[in-house]
Amino acid sequence: MNPNTRWQFNPFDHVEPLKKHESQSRSGLPRAQSLTELQEQQRQPILLSSRPPTNRVCKSVPYPIVHKLRIDELFDFRRGERINIDLLVHHLKNEGRLAEPTWHHLLYQAKALFIQEPNIIPIPRGCTLVGDIHGQYYDLLTIFELGGPVGQQTYVFLGDYVDRGSFSCECLFLLLALKINHPRSFILLRGNHESRQMTQVFTFKKECQVKYSLDLWYESMLLFDCFPICALIDDRFLCMHAGLSPHLQSLDDISKVNRFQEIPSEGPFCDLMWSDPHPQFNDQQTQLWTFNKQRNCSFYFNYTTCERFLIENNILAIIRAHEVVQNGLLFFKNGSLSQFPTLISLFSAPNYCDVYNNTAAIIIYDHQRNFRPVHFRHRPHPFVLPNHENAFEFGHRLMKTYVQEIILALIQGYTKSLDRSDHSDETTQKLKKKEQLLNEHTHTCRRMNKMNIQLGNLAPSEHLQDKALNNQKIFDQASTLLDKSFAENDPSLTFDSASKIDALYEERIH
Repeated sequence: MNPNTRWQFNPFDHVEPLKKHESQSRSGLPRAQSLTELQEQQRQPILLSSRPPTNRVCKSVPYPIVHKLRIDELFDFRRGERINIDLLVHHLKNEGRLAEPTWHHLLYQAKALFIQEPNIIPIPRGCTLVGDIHGQYYDLLTIFELGGPVGQQTYVFLGDYVDRGSFSCECLFLLLALKINHPRSFILLRGNHESRQMTQVFTFKKECQVKYSLDLWYESMLLFDCFPICALIDDRFLCMHAGLSPHLQSLDDISKVNRFQEIPSEGPFCDLMWSDPHPQFNDQQTQLWTFNKQRNCSFYFNYTTCERFLIENNILAIIRAHEVVQNGLLFFKNGSLSQFPTLISLFSAPNYCDVYNNTAAIIIYDHQRNFRPVHFRHRPHPFVLPNHENAFEFGHRLMKTYVQEIILALIQGYTKSLDRSDHSDETTQKLKKKEQLLNEHTHTCRRMNKMNIQLGNLAPSEHLQDKALNNQKIFDQASTLLDKSFAENDPSLTFDSASKIDALYEERIH
């Protein structure tokens, strides 16, 4: 075969999928293109989707976008590199990807903006507050429909944009694009999931690897290190992702925190990202600060601690996210002087992990200082296998379990016949030991397969599988209740059952 021959491969041509290139008239290497020719090719429009084959089995499913958005398509360099948001929303909504130079430039531009922002961003009245998103891109679009026009309305996001959901990359790209177009009226605070540790344990790192490359994950971590950590709205409401810290007595203390780093395992920065109100928040008998066992780091704080901080800093209330709330919004005890809730928890990811069946909420704080909660339900999204497995990985895992069960049945049949004959030698003992090990391993695989099928995005990731198996009794009980809640259409039971499973993942791994 002539090594200089050029070949064209067409996967939809069942007669002759591989044939010589039609334009080839002579042997030899193709002529190198000039710079002018390359620039002309760059200007030529490229179809956003390829032509679907005529013999598709499921024609009702839209053919995927295979074209990756280029820099010159997304950024308008004639208008100060302004981003075409409508094009980006449509492209990501149809599961399109960005070219590597495009997302590199997107992260680079956004990072330059975050570096310039202070730890606490002052925001005037008239804004929309949003809690955890967790990779739910299609629900993020609902938020923008309900929260007011971006650019006219200031948006404040309280962190946790990635992990758990299946579309973290899409959420991140859209949020960064809006930040670049509206740097002063679009605020993104850091959450505990905007960190190397959490994104490795959960799904964002795997998603980057599957959809793009690990370079995206590395660059995203450097970007997250620059996110601001608090916002002060109308000099009345202090917003952060999680809660208070015993190391922070004033707003000046927050301003002095070094945020340009990975979230540490202890200290004031850790507490702003990880602390929680005490389960008995209103109880006067609870200690001011107690270790947060559920998170395995940081603290619980109570009502007394919270009100003292508000009074000393002349603030009306604290608004935070960090915890899933069944109705999306939770108001805590009113202050003794203000008669306004001292603490408000906000959660904006409906049907969290595709299992919780919870309602989400956002808060619109208007120019007349009125608080208007807006509740919303989830919208459908394209199907994605848990932990971003592809069909081959999913099928291989199930097939491997079935093959192991067949081998185990053959070994058990042989060992049982030996038991009846009272024949025992060294080979038989080794075979029985292998039978025991294979039986345990097959049982473990069977349990993991069941979890992945039953729990969707609540299924444990690779790093959390051992913890899930060690707490199998909790999983079995909660999964049974979960199945019952689905059958009876009981949202409260669904939420409680999912919370029991999810509580095993809440601990921070040191």
